[in-house]
Amino acid sequence: MLTSSAALPLPGSAPRLARVLLVLGLLVSVCFVFITQNTYDTGDSLNHYLYARYAPQHPLNLLHSWAKPLFTLVIMGPSQLGYRALMLFQCLLVAASAWLSYLVARGLRIPYAALAIVFCYAAPDYFHVQFSGLTEPLFGLIVIGSVALAVYDRPAWSTALASWLPFVRSEGFMLLGLWVLYLGWQRQWRVLPLVFLGYAVYSAVGAVVLGEPGWVFGQNAYPTVSQYGHGKRSQYIIGLLYLLGWVISVLVVLGGVSLLGRARDWSLWRSRLFQAELLLIYGSAALFVTAHTVFWYYGLFGSAGLTRVLTMLPPLLAVVALRGLGYLTGLGRTPQAQRAIATGVAALAVVFLFTGLRMSLRWQRDFEAAGDLALARQAAAWYRQQPGTQGKPVVLEHPAVGFALGVDVFDRQARPLAYENKQLQLDRLPVGTMVFWDDWFSVVEGGLPADVLTKNPHYRRRWAAKTLRHPHDAGDGYCEFIVFEKYR
Repeated sequence: MLTSSAALPLPGSAPRLARVLLVLGLLVSVCFVFITQNTYDTGDSLNHYLYARYAPQHPLNLLHSWAKPLFTLVIMGPSQLGYRALMLFQCLLVAASAWLSYLVARGLRIPYAALAIVFCYAAPDYFHVQFSGLTEPLFGLIVIGSVALAVYDRPAWSTALASWLPFVRSEGFMLLGLWVLYLGWQRQWRVLPLVFLGYAVYSAVGAVVLGEPGWVFGQNAYPTVSQYGHGKRSQYIIGLLYLLGWVISVLVVLGGVSLLGRARDWSLWRSRLFQAELLLIYGSAALFVTAHTVFWYYGLFGSAGLTRVLTMLPPLLAVVALRGLGYLTGLGRTPQAQRAIATGVAALAVVFLFTGLRMSLRWQRDFEAAGDLALARQAAAWYRQQPGTQGKPVVLEHPAVGFALGVDVFDRQARPLAYENKQLQLDRLPVGTMVFWDDWFSVVEGGLPADVLTKNPHYRRRWAAKTLRHPHDAGDGYCEFIVFEKYR
């Protein structure tokens, strides 16, 4: 168990206060698990759940490059109990990350360390990602856990834990480079080989199961040139504002200024704690944002410009925000005034969540069912009411449809593919097959435009609906679902 080695107490860093804040954050999160109708993301979020949910029937899911083998293994258990059980599990991961963020801040001797927990839960997008099936909460937990072990002078354990990062998210390979730099700076040469621990284990598993020891790179799911194009360089900087909200964002900027100020003290550069903070906290955050900016701007490695990937950062950025808070509390002339400033800023970060601004939490956008999820549920309800559908195959590409139908999407008899080996297979599908077409996944991922089915004399349209992608917000347009049946 990690314990602070500091001899002098720090203001606002008492374990009792930290525990109270953590319990409050966790309780609120658990309440929302049973309230929200949103899955944060209706594509990858549900796809990861489906990979884990059906992993016992299809064990190779545990070695799937896109699904991420360690993540699939970790969430397989809760996924057997349903999606809300997975949400509860994600809440526990976020709570553990918030606690580790507090321990890191305390180990670095940062005043008001307990407020790191507040800054984690008050980051709007981080609060929201708890109700997803995405990889970011586990990835963030392993990162902050590895940082905590380094701060508390456990370099071997830190490196061993960090070595598993690439098997939760591919960016883990980049972050491991920072651990190599840190270990080299510390002259921890004996520890250095541990960066290969995770890769060695999964390579051995791949050699036995797949007959391919180099499968980690040989079966990489991300093409060098992204099929989603490219975009603006400002995408992820703006995404950080949505992730953190204005209050915490300002604190993070001040925390960066604080680092520049402290870096002028050359004696600090010999400090193990300063080295860990510089490389593993500031370095990890900067590298992550910069890399995704480059990937999106140049259209590399399957980047789709999705800023939700930033939701692994709040446990790290909460520590940076505390450094920024130190700037503000320094304005107080007495301990009482400094406590008042710290309390006021933390309260303001929480209040920001309820301001109704685009970067805060909004009920309809964040907790009501997204349009495509609502349509998938309607289509599934209609399908179940049709006579003789039991046991008939269904074609689908949208993960929300597989989720709503409760079908094993990896069973090729239950869910055959309409597009395979770069060719349409519509004529090979058995009579009675229902094709659940949607205007995004079916077209982009499944290679199946609607007019191909409309013009095919063997298929007829049975059900259709169209709605806003986001409830009460026409800004992102409409989504459309159509169900076709092969009837001859």
